[in-house]
Amino acid sequence: MRDHSHHIEFSRTQAVQAMLEATGYADPDRTPEVELVPLAQSFGRVLAQDAVAQADVPNCLTCCMDSIAVKWSSFEDLPEGQLPDTGTWVRGVDWEFANTGIAMPEGFDTAIVIEHVIVSDDQQHVQIDAAPSAQYAGTRPAGEKLQRGASVTATAGTVITPDVAANIGSGNMGKAPVARKPRVAFIPTGNELVAPGVPYSEGKAFAAHGKNYETNSLLVQGKVQAWGGDFIGFDIVPDEPELISAAIRQACAQADIVVLNAGSSKGSDDWSVEQMEELGTVYYHETNHGPGHHSSFAMVDGKPVVGISGPAGGASFTLDFYLRPLMRAFLGLSPEGNFVPARLTQEFPAKKHGGPKTAGDKRPSIVDPGKTFYGVKPVRVELGEDGVLTAIPVNGRPGSSEAADANGLYMLSNKADEQPHAGDVIQVELR
Repeated sequence: MRDHSHHIEFSRTQAVQAMLEATGYADPDRTPEVELVPLAQSFGRVLAQDAVAQADVPNCLTCCMDSIAVKWSSFEDLPEGQLPDTGTWVRGVDWEFANTGIAMPEGFDTAIVIEHVIVSDDQQHVQIDAAPSAQYAGTRPAGEKLQRGASVTATAGTVITPDVAANIGSGNMGKAPVARKPRVAFIPTGNELVAPGVPYSEGKAFAAHGKNYETNSLLVQGKVQAWGGDFIGFDIVPDEPELISAAIRQACAQADIVVLNAGSSKGSDDWSVEQMEELGTVYYHETNHGPGHHSSFAMVDGKPVVGISGPAGGASFTLDFYLRPLMRAFLGLSPEGNFVPARLTQEFPAKKHGGPKTAGDKRPSIVDPGKTFYGVKPVRVELGEDGVLTAIPVNGRPGSSEAADANGLYMLSNKADEQPHAGDVIQVELR
């Protein structure tokens, strides 16, 4: 049996930290690569720089209510409480209509709200029942809301929503400086794999006879795009060392992050870790949780290679654990997961141990005596009747059909004194 990587095992925290340090993506002095995109195409992108107003807003004296514009000089010398005789006023000379958000007519500096005005049927004459409180009443000066070159309409690191885009546009910016999307390449490996959609036929004539359907490409593509990246998909690579190495090299030349799937366990055709060791530096080959024990990470040609083991169920949450933090850090976002406190409603089911431990078809424990190992448990987080979040253990492994309604994960320690009990508040990672 090959002993690849000498069983370099990290905890999840250690693994993520090693990835971030090796890539430098989370370095506080790192500036994401910037590209300018039209605001209409910026939704979901991450601002790489502060968006700063490119014009004063408003850019001139502006009315802030539906009103008539008047001249303060018509009121400033009158005794308190006295109103001017508007019978001789001429529209366009002594008064003019002024509406909310509209520039004040030239020559006028003050506004009277329309509710204090009676306008003649021909809209040429007015009567007023109240005077303005001061010069410029009912108006906004130029630059009151935003000042060109000084006012920040959205800060770096903000994910652009429709509201954020509108704020940026309000400062006369038509394009947003966003972080370049990470290019993520995905390499599925395995002699037993075939793309789904093979025309069916009976027996060995069926082209997919004895094969497994490769669906992790769909999984990775969906997650990469949802997390703000560009997906580069590779064809299935057979379990041949030279072909795996060539695919890794090609992916590292094309992508910012590479995801390598399968070939990391102890099978006779598992070559992924050996090839990464030959091509670059392997930081770890195992993690102290299951499923996902054979997750790995390497740097090849200056690019991170994230090793994801297993079929879609386990690959799904290990991508959450290890690819998502890298992508978020690349974009200048926090790599932390989304954890919430929730009250455990019942004990986690005890692990079932069937049959004799020495049977040849029973895998021995992968956990060394005294070491901590975590079982990744699906839970359903709901709002309890008392308004407190609750965590309900769900049967099945993460990603299984039995756990389809789970919306969170909890890492359950193998040590009895670290295991929670019903009523305890636990930290659940939402998915």
